[in-house]
Amino acid sequence: MKNFVGGFIAVIIGSLAITILLQLPPPIYPEPFNDIWYILAGSSALQKTLLSPAPAPTIILYFVSWIIIGLIIGLFSKPGWNTLRSAIWVGLICAIFALISLLLLKPDFWNSSSRNIELLLQFSTSLVLSVLSLFSGVPIAMIVEKLGIESETPIPSKIETICECGAVFKSKPLMCSECGRPLNLENE
Repeated sequence: MKNFVGGFIAVIIGSLAITILLQLPPPIYPEPFNDIWYILAGSSALQKTLLSPAPAPTIILYFVSWIIIGLIIGLFSKPGWNTLRSAIWVGLICAIFALISLLLLKPDFWNSSSRNIELLLQFSTSLVLSVLSLFSGVPIAMIVEKLGIESETPIPSKIETICECGAVFKSKPLMCSECGRPLNLENE
């Protein structure tokens, strides 16, 4: 679930970033979708990272957006396969938003004869492009894990509770099983 949430947030922020960086004009969507146009249009733009011929500065803006996405998924995942799972979620979520954008702009898409191939290309393109987020996601996940390990409280060397009656426990019970007294754990 954490990977999905990280991927969802990353796609929203990455879509917003690409719409701002490329200064995309808002497409004409039906009324309730006008408010989230940057997510839908941004996801469609992210899918065109390697497909459309563009000048070098524009390509750099695409890669900046994928680096931003990677930074976000790195915060939500652990290094290794977990980060890859987050990147896969990014690809799937991006493809779904781009598909919604396509359906809103071209409602007759479902009736086209090439619909299945276009869907396959759309999802496979998003999944392949989501690998770009790993370049910044993996290092961030490693840094977050390293900081998390250093901030954890150390494991106690010995856990022992002694009741007034003399009973010794190798745990922290709330009551003594010998005499029934409540054990005060705050003082230990």
